Amino acid sequence: MERWSPPVELSRQEQSLMKRLTRVRALFGFLRLHRHELFDETFQEQLEGMYRTTGAGEPPHPPALMCMVTLLQGYVGASDAEAVELSVVDLRWQMVLGCLGAATPPFSQGALQAFRERMLAHEMDRVLLERTVALVRSGAMTEGERRAVSKALRVAIDSRPLAGAGRVEDTINLLGHAARSIVRVVSKIMDRPPEEICRKARIPLLLAPSIKAGLDLDWSDPKQKVLAIQMLERQVSSLQQWVDRHLDDVVEQPLRPYLDAITQVRGQDLETAEDGTVRIRQGVAPDRRVSIEDAEMRHGRKSRSKRFDGYKEHIARDLDLPVIVACAVTPANRPEEEGAVPIAKDIQHQRLRIAELHIDRAYVNSPVVGDVIHAKGKVFSKPWGQRARSPDLFSKRDFNIDLRTKTITCPAGQVEAFEPGDTVEFDPEECGACPLRTRCTQAASGRGRTVSIAEDEALQSKFRELQQTAPGRAVLRQRTAVEHALAHIAARKGHSARYMGARRNLFDLRRAAAIQNLEAAQRLVQEAA
Repeated sequence: MERWSPPVELSRQEQSLMKRLTRVRALFGFLRLHRHELFDETFQEQLEGMYRTTGAGEPPHPPALMCMVTLLQGYVGASDAEAVELSVVDLRWQMVLGCLGAATPPFSQGALQAFRERMLAHEMDRVLLERTVALVRSGAMTEGERRAVSKALRVAIDSRPLAGAGRVEDTINLLGHAARSIVRVVSKIMDRPPEEICRKARIPLLLAPSIKAGLDLDWSDPKQKVLAIQMLERQVSSLQQWVDRHLDDVVEQPLRPYLDAITQVRGQDLETAEDGTVRIRQGVAPDRRVSIEDAEMRHGRKSRSKRFDGYKEHIARDLDLPVIVACAVTPANRPEEEGAVPIAKDIQHQRLRIAELHIDRAYVNSPVVGDVIHAKGKVFSKPWGQRARSPDLFSKRDFNIDLRTKTITCPAGQVEAFEPGDTVEFDPEECGACPLRTRCTQAASGRGRTVSIAEDEALQSKFRELQQTAPGRAVLRQRTAVEHALAHIAARKGHSARYMGARRNLFDLRRAAAIQNLEAAQRLVQEAA
């Protein structure tokens, strides 16, 4: 396999180009000067390990060259086709790729897509991010400092919403979209017009411009809505039965994602009434599929009033060096705490450990928090609020919670025992006769005041102590570094996903983080000069 070995010394033409790369797109110049450090022998061997060594097939393009292409593509936001063209018409691309003056592209669009798939399969996007982390750390420290520095990290973790690339649809359109995709694939397999497949499979609804146009009902009438679901469900079932009769299991494989999608949508959105009719299920399924094109994107919430459809991007930012050390992507409906687990694994993979963890309180229930505390590390977060339901009532902060004796004392002196996670109800008789009752609770007669004790009440107590002092608040404000890093990621990638599926969007996030790290390394080099 050919290894990428571009020259280290600048040619006269490259020297001229480098003079122009001081303000606009300056990372091109940094990559040209430091490409041999980023793609050293070790990293090139790892990239070459993605390929078979049987000698069969066409020899691949040098993997390090293709990896550099993916970085440049993410840097300028180019499509695969545009990246091929830029490698011929843009001197900056040619200089970084080591092909100045080339009249033909050094790679093809298909080769770039295939290389990306190999990176996904072999986790090389994670390795690329780790390489940039190492580059920043080496640039920020002298050799003596590197020997003395601890492997302990002070990191902050945060997330941002990412709108999915798939089209979000209601139940009727989800079923119709899946059915139309099946007909399209069957048409190619059997070399028959889609219209002929629709007639033979008895699904004439697909002959209309849209499913709802084909149903042609009064959508303001609830009874007609029920009839629409039944008609669509019967025709979709007819299509499935026709596929089962006319296509064997091998030929059916390209159809499997769409057949599975129909089964999934039926299970989450439809139910059978007592009279045997099919209708829309009441309520929303916990993990409801919202798109046929992207099976993994989900409904999520920025707040109680703002909803989005797609994913959550999580990053961990080193608080001592301007570097993103790890990333994760989760469906939008999953709690933030789940994003911390893969991030901690990636940090551990770099043989680093978390000594300080600065997080949003949405991450507090993550097992990573317990792991850091167990390893004698420190966790910093804003505490959960203690506001009362009404401003005229006592709040939780007016109660004395003794974590040592596991007792809680109300403002009137009544004492109750508790265990973490309990909801304590004070004695209704004592509450009923208490002169402070009107200032304490609005519970019905015969009920006492209740106070919820969190599972992590001891940890929340420490967070509240921090928030009450100026030095403690200063420590909590350190987390803003990760918020700024997320803002830079959003400016680079936008607010919508480029790819379908969590794994491909994780690749895109890691690539953006790697580029951000390289820009940080560039700044450190400039400051040291």
